[in-house]
Amino acid sequence: MAVSPARSLDAALTAYRQGDHDKALAMARQAAVAKGEAGVMAQVLIGNILVKRGDEAGAAAAFATAGRASGEPEKAAGFLKLAATLYDKAGLFDAFRQVGLQAALSNRQDSAFVYLMALKLLGPWDEEGKAAMRALIDYFEPTNPEAQFFAARFCRSTGDYARLQALLERARATFPDNVPLEAIRFIAAHDMCDMETIGRHIAMMQTPEDPYARALLQAEEILYRVMWCDDPALFAEPSLESRMIAMNAPPQPPPRRAIAPEGARLKIGYLSSDFFSHATMTLFLDSLIAHDRGRFDITLFCHTAEDKAGRLPGPLRDDVVRIAHLDDRQAAMEIDRRGIDILVDLKGHTAGARLQIVNLSTAPVKATYLGFPGPVNGVDLDYVIADPIVAPDENQPYFKERFCRLPECYQANSTTSRPRPRPDRRAAHGLPEEAFVFASFNGVQKITPLTLDLWARVMKAAPEALMWILCPHDFVRERLRHEMAARDISPERLIFADRMDYGEHTCRLPLADLALDSFPCNGHTTTSDMLWAGLPVLTRTGRSFSARVSESLLRAVGLPELVTRDDDAFVAMAARLARNGGELAALRQKLSTAITQEPLFETLRFTRHLERAYEMMAARARAGLAPALIDVPALPKGQGGQGGARGARGAKG
Repeated sequence: MAVSPARSLDAALTAYRQGDHDKALAMARQAAVAKGEAGVMAQVLIGNILVKRGDEAGAAAAFATAGRASGEPEKAAGFLKLAATLYDKAGLFDAFRQVGLQAALSNRQDSAFVYLMALKLLGPWDEEGKAAMRALIDYFEPTNPEAQFFAARFCRSTGDYARLQALLERARATFPDNVPLEAIRFIAAHDMCDMETIGRHIAMMQTPEDPYARALLQAEEILYRVMWCDDPALFAEPSLESRMIAMNAPPQPPPRRAIAPEGARLKIGYLSSDFFSHATMTLFLDSLIAHDRGRFDITLFCHTAEDKAGRLPGPLRDDVVRIAHLDDRQAAMEIDRRGIDILVDLKGHTAGARLQIVNLSTAPVKATYLGFPGPVNGVDLDYVIADPIVAPDENQPYFKERFCRLPECYQANSTTSRPRPRPDRRAAHGLPEEAFVFASFNGVQKITPLTLDLWARVMKAAPEALMWILCPHDFVRERLRHEMAARDISPERLIFADRMDYGEHTCRLPLADLALDSFPCNGHTTTSDMLWAGLPVLTRTGRSFSARVSESLLRAVGLPELVTRDDDAFVAMAARLARNGGELAALRQKLSTAITQEPLFETLRFTRHLERAYEMMAARARAGLAPALIDVPALPKGQGGQGGARGARGAKG
């Protein structure tokens, strides 16, 4: 005979008080089907039992259900807050986002909690969510700095720059010394090409020992520090991400397992949410396929949400282990259960990273690669995979990770899977046929006052030339026109490009004559794309990892003459190439040949170097030696394979 939900709830509560959690959980689940407060109470009881059992994800789901079903606003707010906190602690970002907004808006009076949610909640939002948030932003009390911070984060994530600018200007007048609001102002300035604010921030950071400057530095998203900073020492300073990681990190890193014995296949685990439509796979896909499965067992630990995941090529599908549904501890346990010898984080401090998985894993060796161009502070890592150009000896003191340097270029480059440009016409993109066209296809967030100063000097030295800039947002286009006009460059000389499908984008790249790099954050995948398409890139190199990437790529493709060391050399070289069509044509021809002959686009050769790096890491671990500088020797010229990854895959073992 079926027991009513009410009786099941009474039985569950009695069992819970008696310490019989198994029975209490079973009876509470029967009672959870009840409508109204009885069902809510059953969900709360389930949540409490699961918290005691360490099942944070299950507990969060129960509290979220209780919060949405409760008819009492105060109780609902508390349940939703619990759900958001537990999902966040478990590292389940997509589930967290679904409940975090509701939790923040239900707890508007809890300023500290609203602030925490604002730090973590990012887009994209669906249209219903956007509409709800816009209405609530107008409702937010303008004298509540945490609420204004939340609103600013939302406007930034949705690209509502006009509203964002107005909000930040009002907030600056109301809260002139509020660190979180000033931090997001400086971050948003890069998105909006607000050169005055960027310049003020850079000037302030010339004295980072100043207490207010230090507070701003520690509240800054490290990915945006990359955009303006060329001081390796400042990258070693705490950031928003490293402080948040430290808050949740285990008190002591877990002891490491023993690595596979010599002669056994090394188990390499790559950890990322970017195994589908992302720049990481534009670069790394063919190398993943090209790994020698006779010597290496490859696993891709993917935490992309199921509804966003695309389809990997057939050769890699059997390598994927989905962990989006697991919390950080469970994911680390899954990695360890599979006996991974070398765990390679492909995210670093970028959006969607789950770096606590790295901290919790007992993998014998842990490395970071490709995702973030700098130290991944706060994470239990042994190595950063780099090369001698992006990671010179003098920068090692600013990295906790030891350098493992590949011999020719740290950056993988797919060739077989990467589309080759097809013929295209300037007219289709609003470009005059006869004009000399400089181009920048880097994200506008990389444009700094120094970058614009350099571009303006180049255009004055080449007065007939145009500048073609990837910038899809009208608000930001107007800003750039204004900034260039302030530098005595007519806005009519700027032509803006929208975003396009990757294949179509590749086709338009060769229509420009010369790409001008950004500084201090160079193009990374973007520089690779342009070189692959046959467009020469002129760079101005610096001191930090992110300011040396284009130099690394240009040297690996045999074009060191396009690397300049200072502002004057950059301007002089750009002006000379704009005037000397013969010299530029020779460079383009040299690049066309280099694509098939120089190491930058030798996928198999790169992959063999990367595999040798793993073997050298493993050898140190077997010998009981601490991580130390590794310089991988280059294969003899002609060895390692030319071009793409076809035919390179061995059996999965």
